[in-house]
Amino acid sequence: MAISSNASPFDSIIFDLDDTLYPSSTGIDKCVKKNIQLFLIQKCGFSESEAFTLRVDLFKTYGSTLAGLRALGHDITAEEYHGFVHGRLPYDSINPDHHLRNLLCTIKQRKIVFTNSDRIHAMRSLDRLGIKDCFEQIICFETINPNLPYSTRPDEFLILLKPSLDAFKIALDAANVDPRRTLFLDDSVRNIAAGKEMGLHTVLVIS
Repeated sequence: MAISSNASPFDSIIFDLDDTLYPSSTGIDKCVKKNIQLFLIQKCGFSESEAFTLRVDLFKTYGSTLAGLRALGHDITAEEYHGFVHGRLPYDSINPDHHLRNLLCTIKQRKIVFTNSDRIHAMRSLDRLGIKDCFEQIICFETINPNLPYSTRPDEFLILLKPSLDAFKIALDAANVDPRRTLFLDDSVRNIAAGKEMGLHTVLVIS
């Protein structure tokens, strides 16, 4: 990954966050899934068995549970959802990664984070890793969905997330990068496929 900028075909490197910059062994992803199911049960009135199936189905169809719930007409704000799902995560399981920090510091290209998560979660995770200052830009849920706070009904604005090509377009425009000279790292096969379609060079991260 540490390539001399003089010889590199890349001007920028875009990193996913969760299960990419920190490993799945932290247990954060499992806690997120558990919290989503609790949200569906406690806030939306679904049974435990319904919540499990719905979480999986909405993710496959809409890219996230929140996107699916709003598309189906549930009047849920992003702040309420993210506060419930991320607000109770065990962030202390994410430890400072000095090796990763040193590696990132050797990379001279622009370094950007592109995550589906909200900004608060992204900042807390990067703070715990001790690498927030290594990145020039954090592209997150709020970047891709700037109009959502102004919606007057749940289906007014479609929530955009990776692997949506529209989400990638907004992210690449926000980062002002040339996809032909940009390397994209993500742990999701679907996100990698979308990145390739957008013209990015890609690396699938196995956590």
